[in-house]
Amino acid sequence: MKIRFCIPVLLAGLACGLLQADSLNYVTSSAGAGQVLYQFTLSNTGSTGVTLFDLFLALPTDIGNINTATIGKPAGWGDPSGGLLFFGPNVSPSTSFIEWTADFSGTRDVAVGSALTGFSFTALEPINGPITFALNNSTTFATAIQGAPTPEPATFVMLFLAAAFATRWRLRRGTI
Repeated sequence: MKIRFCIPVLLAGLACGLLQADSLNYVTSSAGAGQVLYQFTLSNTGSTGVTLFDLFLALPTDIGNINTATIGKPAGWGDPSGGLLFFGPNVSPSTSFIEWTADFSGTRDVAVGSALTGFSFTALEPINGPITFALNNSTTFATAIQGAPTPEPATFVMLFLAAAFATRWRLRRGTI
C-alpha cells in the first residue's frame, strides 16, 4: 500500500521539476514625453540547475530607440560595485541588445529559488514585438513575459494531482 502511494507522489514531483523554467517578467510604464520605462524581474526557478550570472536581452528595436543613459543595473550587475554592462546593435540594424553580467565573485548571482529586480531601460517609443532573453551565455532564447510573475505550471499540476488523489482516496473509502 505504501509503495502504491509513493510511486505517484515521486512521479508527480519529477513532472513538476521538468516543468520549471527560469523566467523574465517585465512591466511597462510611462516615462513622460511618449517614452516607455521597461522594468524586469529575473526569477531563477532552477531549470539551469545553477545560479544565474548573465542576462542577455534581444530587443526588436534599433539601439537608437533606447536611452542607454537610463539603463538600470542591479547592484553588482554592471554598476560601479562590479559586473559588466554591454549594449548595442544586434544582428540586424533594426534590433539591439542589452547584456548584464554579475561581478565575478559570485556573490551577486541569482540563487535557485530567488529573483532579482533592477534591470530596466527607457525606450523613446514603445517596442513592438517580443523581447527575448538568454541566460548564462546560452544561445537558447526564451520570450520575456509582460506582466507580473504568475505561479509556475508545476504549482497547478501539484494542485490537480492532490485533488485527484483526495477524490480517489475518498471514493475507495466510500465517503463520497
